[in-house]
Amino acid sequence: MNVVLADRGSDSDETESTNGLGKTTLLRIIHFCLGSDLAKDRVLKHSALVGVTFGIDIVINGAAHSVSRNTRNSKRVRLPTSLVPEHVVEREDEGGGFCTIDVDEWRCALSEIFIPDAKISGRANAFSPTFRELSHYFIRVGKAAYADPQIAFKQQPADTSRLSLAFLLGLNFSAQRKLQSDIDARTKVDQGLKLLEEASEGDKESSIGDLEAERVVLEAALTEHHRAIDSFNLRDDYHDLERRLGVHDRHLHRLINENHSDRKLLEYYEESAEEEPQEDAAQPLDILQSAGAVFKLELLKSLEEVTAFHKQIYRNRSDFVAGEIKRLKQSIARRTLEIDKASNEKSTLLRVLASSGAIETLVELQRSATELSPKLEALRARIEERKRFDRRKDELTSQISRGRLLLKRDLDERQQVADEAISLFAEYTKYLYGVPGRLGVDVHNRGYRFNFSIDRQGSDGVDQMVVFCFDLLTATLRARRGAKFLTLAHDSSLFADVDPRQYGLALRLAAMTAAVEGFQYICCLNVGALPHGHLNNWKLEPTVRLRLTDDGDSGRLLGRRLPPDDAQRQ
Repeated sequence: MNVVLADRGSDSDETESTNGLGKTTLLRIIHFCLGSDLAKDRVLKHSALVGVTFGIDIVINGAAHSVSRNTRNSKRVRLPTSLVPEHVVEREDEGGGFCTIDVDEWRCALSEIFIPDAKISGRANAFSPTFRELSHYFIRVGKAAYADPQIAFKQQPADTSRLSLAFLLGLNFSAQRKLQSDIDARTKVDQGLKLLEEASEGDKESSIGDLEAERVVLEAALTEHHRAIDSFNLRDDYHDLERRLGVHDRHLHRLINENHSDRKLLEYYEESAEEEPQEDAAQPLDILQSAGAVFKLELLKSLEEVTAFHKQIYRNRSDFVAGEIKRLKQSIARRTLEIDKASNEKSTLLRVLASSGAIETLVELQRSATELSPKLEALRARIEERKRFDRRKDELTSQISRGRLLLKRDLDERQQVADEAISLFAEYTKYLYGVPGRLGVDVHNRGYRFNFSIDRQGSDGVDQMVVFCFDLLTATLRARRGAKFLTLAHDSSLFADVDPRQYGLALRLAAMTAAVEGFQYICCLNVGALPHGHLNNWKLEPTVRLRLTDDGDSGRLLGRRLPPDDAQRQ
């Protein structure tokens, strides 16, 4: 056990605080040397610390290695050459057994050194979980890190947490990783389908069946266009034939109209011929005599002449009507022959025109075919894309179901491993509260699901002790399994709201467990909050490795008080 104790100076008054002396900054420095992102660290990127080099010593397989990193050139890390073989990492040798490498290479090297079993098969320098992800559980920083054992930092993705806990507890993290990968892939497929739906012309993306029906219609139309183009008979005199057809058409209409007029006139004459009166020579005289007229003989002779005149008129009219009827019938018959002849010629022209065409018609057919072809290809591609997405989604859904089943079966087979973690959690929580807490492990939709509970859970202090017990059990498991990174670090905020009795028990439990199991425990504490009445015979003082005080700047971790940073506020 290694305690970093924030103490008060001999001349400190009651208004001074042991906060801000550098306890949390120490943990940030450790993270910085272990490859954290400086841009996300509001303390170490302070303008007053530009150009400062921080370093740590790491013991690996019994040998100490010094690692350092400068805030001005935070993309490079200085470390012993022996830690990173030249054929594995691109490095710049400095001489004296040291070299510098890129910080990304350092992160990969840390995963290779400390968690080689997390490496993704078939992918160079790829680890999941990575050492950086796990380091947030080894060295928790920030208030959010002590609220829930599963959450190591604010806004941590749930999948990262789930995978990290599976690794720390010795569960089948590779199957969990595969399941998460399949679920993420299916989510991307769903997003792709949604984009296809949004890109469609209608309010809703057509089904594959509807798209196939549209494809069949387009294929038929394009086939018909190609057939028409292949059988197209191009004639140079096509337009002349069209003009001749127009002449024949107008001639036919004139003949038909003339025949129509003559037939109407023929009907009139034929009706007139039927209505012609019978001639009667005595009729005029009878009419006059009936009226009481008396005529001289000379006058009667004149009347006979009138009767003869009328008789001649009737004969002339009858002859005229008969002649007109004959003439009209002959004209109609002649025109009918001309109509038949013209109709035959028109039909011949129509057949020729129907079996051939002008260059403009051929160009239009070709243009239409050219427009249909890419439309059909786009539709085929759209159908294939939909089918590809659907097939991939079905495959992933099947893989996800198999992945969940695998995790459930594997959990049954690893029950002894899970039982060890459950037993340790129950043991540590019982040590603090007299009743064992419960660590539940099962498989849910996205894989492993973990539940933590203590009967006295509810206040912030109890929740923080759940985090403490979980971290202690993972450190114990790592030590028992021969892990290479055997350090656990807690900030003073872990104990801020904890009951003094549980606070004292927790310190004694951590010291005893670290000694028995063989891991390093770094604990930052404030002297004013120590539970002196609950430590019993356990002595804190021998565990203090670093004492910080408020007795001037010399007592602070950095040897100075950092002023407000105007650059950060801007």
